[in-house]
Amino acid sequence: MAASDVTVDRRGAISVVTLRRPPHNLLTQPALARLADALESLAHTAGAAVLCSEGQSFCAGADFRSAEAPDPTSGTGFEAVTSAFYRQAVRVFASPVPTVAAVQGAAVGAGFGLALACDLRVVGGRGFFQANFVRLGIHPGFGLSVLLPRTVGPGRAAELFLTGRRVGAEEAGRIGLAERVVPEGQELESALELAAEIAAGAPLAVSATRATLRSGLAEVAARAMEHELVEQSALAGTGDAAEGVAAMLEGRPPRFSGA
Repeated sequence: MAASDVTVDRRGAISVVTLRRPPHNLLTQPALARLADALESLAHTAGAAVLCSEGQSFCAGADFRSAEAPDPTSGTGFEAVTSAFYRQAVRVFASPVPTVAAVQGAAVGAGFGLALACDLRVVGGRGFFQANFVRLGIHPGFGLSVLLPRTVGPGRAAELFLTGRRVGAEEAGRIGLAERVVPEGQELESALELAAEIAAGAPLAVSATRATLRSGLAEVAARAMEHELVEQSALAGTGDAAEGVAAMLEGRPPRFSGA
């Protein structure tokens, strides 16, 4: 399977799914759908998969400049576009095979959620995670409001959400966002090694164990995104959302007014 921005490379029992939207691999609804299609195509054909990307960032979030991605600066059509985006995100959470994310550079916003949708994460020395939603004037999304507390605990998740700060590779390893931290440039190699270790297990046992570990995860993520969508829709088009996104795109600190 191949598309302009998503490819699948089969390497024996391992499949490598690559998001090719460099430099920052920003997501749109169609791109996320193709990514979900790629993962679904691996059912009964791969023992494990590696999700990686081409370019400077693993995924720096949704493409706010595209009409095919959530745009929090506009209330018009936001709910419909974001709902379609989240339907594809739920499909990613329902991936049929164990998936290891190879994270280089930024995993921000929706990209952070994409990394947490995978079973395991290998992070390079330059990698970082950021739930920067409050700095954009919006509510967290992509299921992160449930997934991040589940991963790092409620207190630490609250700190990361409410400050919007970056979590570098070493800290990510310490707090459980990354299972392996490797030198820059070794992300894919290490992720392939980890995926091979998974694929070496008895297929039925691996599948059953994973089903137990992820029981109800896609449903939990879907319910979280339903709530997130309500909150995000209420904030979409506000002055702070417009300012937050403009500041991010212009590379400057935001000047919020509370309106």
